[in-house]
Amino acid sequence: MPLLPQPRLDGQRVEVKGRPVPFSFWPSRRGRRHHGLQSLLFARDPWLVIARAVEQECEAPRRREALACLQQSKDFFFAATSAGVVAARPLALYYSFMNVVKVFCLLRGARATFDQAQHGISEQRTPGAGELVGAFLRAFPSVPAHSANNFDEFMQALGGNGLPGQVDYQLPILLPQIVPGHRLWGQAARRDERFIAIHDLQFWHNPNTQTMWLNLYFIADDLSRLGVAQQRLLDETQLAGQFRGVACDNQFQGRALLCFEQVAEHHYPGGYPADEFRPVIDPIRNRIWVTVATVSPYRRYYVYLAPPAEQTSVLPQLLSIYAITFYLGSITRYRPHHYDAITEGPYGAWVQEFVNGQPLQFLYLLASEFARQDITKPSIL
Repeated sequence: MPLLPQPRLDGQRVEVKGRPVPFSFWPSRRGRRHHGLQSLLFARDPWLVIARAVEQECEAPRRREALACLQQSKDFFFAATSAGVVAARPLALYYSFMNVVKVFCLLRGARATFDQAQHGISEQRTPGAGELVGAFLRAFPSVPAHSANNFDEFMQALGGNGLPGQVDYQLPILLPQIVPGHRLWGQAARRDERFIAIHDLQFWHNPNTQTMWLNLYFIADDLSRLGVAQQRLLDETQLAGQFRGVACDNQFQGRALLCFEQVAEHHYPGGYPADEFRPVIDPIRNRIWVTVATVSPYRRYYVYLAPPAEQTSVLPQLLSIYAITFYLGSITRYRPHHYDAITEGPYGAWVQEFVNGQPLQFLYLLASEFARQDITKPSIL
C-alpha cells in the first residue's frame, strides 16, 4: 500500500473562546459581531420547536396554511403512535409526515401554497414480482405553473436541485439507506453492512492563510472488519474528489484512526472562521447520515457505502424515510393483506423496526432542520 500524503501544514482545530468547535450541521449562530457557538437544544415537545420556527420565520401569506398543516401533522402523529394502533400506523404516519413536509416547504421552499398539492410519487410493482422486493416508487417533478408535487418540493427544500424528470426508485435500493435497523436489513437481504460510523468530524484551519476544511476520522478496524479499503470508502460514499486519506498517528482507546482531509479549502475573510462554516459543511450534507439519541454524544454520524450501480438512487436521509413511509402507507391503505404478508416475511423485523422506531427520529431530525440547531429529547422527563 502506498504511503499516504501528509496532512496540511500548520493546521489546527477551529476554536471559539478556547473551545474546539464540535461538529454539527449548524455549529454556530449569528451574534452581534461574529457567530458564536450554538448549543444542543433539549426539547420534550419538538412540535413546539417547529411551531416557533413557523411563527417567527414563515412569511405572513404562508403562515396560516403552514400552521393548519402542522396541526394536522401533529394529530396524525399522535394517532399513529398511540398504544393499540397497529394496522393503520403506516398510513397515519405518512399523512403526518406529508403535512409536516408541507410546513417545511412553506418555510424553506419557493412554493407559496400547497393547495391542490399531489403526493408526487406513486407506488409501482414490476409485473410478476412480489411486494417490497419487487416494488418501486415513481417520482414526478413539480411544474412551476401547476400544483406542487410534495416529494420533489421536499427534495428542493432540503437543499437539492429537485428531480430532473420522472425517476424510479427501487424499494430494495431504498431499504438499506435507513440507519436504525440496518443490520436487520442485512440479515433479510443476506448482504454486508453498508453504514460505517464516523468516529469524529473536526473543523480545521490555517490561521496564516485563513483557510478552513473538515477532517473525518474513522476507527481503522471498523473498515477492516468489513473488508473496506480507504479508496473504496471514498468511492462508494461518493466522497472521492472531496476528501483524501492522509497520514494519521491518532488512536482511540488503543485503536488506530484513519483521517480523511477535505480537499477544497474555504477561505474565510476577516480572520474569524466560525463565521464561515456553511461552505465547508454544505458539500457533504447529503452524504452524512445522523441518528438522534437521548444520551451523550446525542448525535452519531455515518457514511453509507452504495455500490456504483445504486448511487444515483441514494437519497438525502429524510427523503428516503419519507419515501419508504409513503410506500408502506400506500399498501396499508389499498392492500392491507399485503402489508400483513410483508410483516410476516423475511423483512418483517425490519419493517416493524422502521414503523416503530423511525417516527421520533424523523420528527427530531426535521425539527432540527426547522430550527437550524441540533434538537434532541431529554433522557429524564
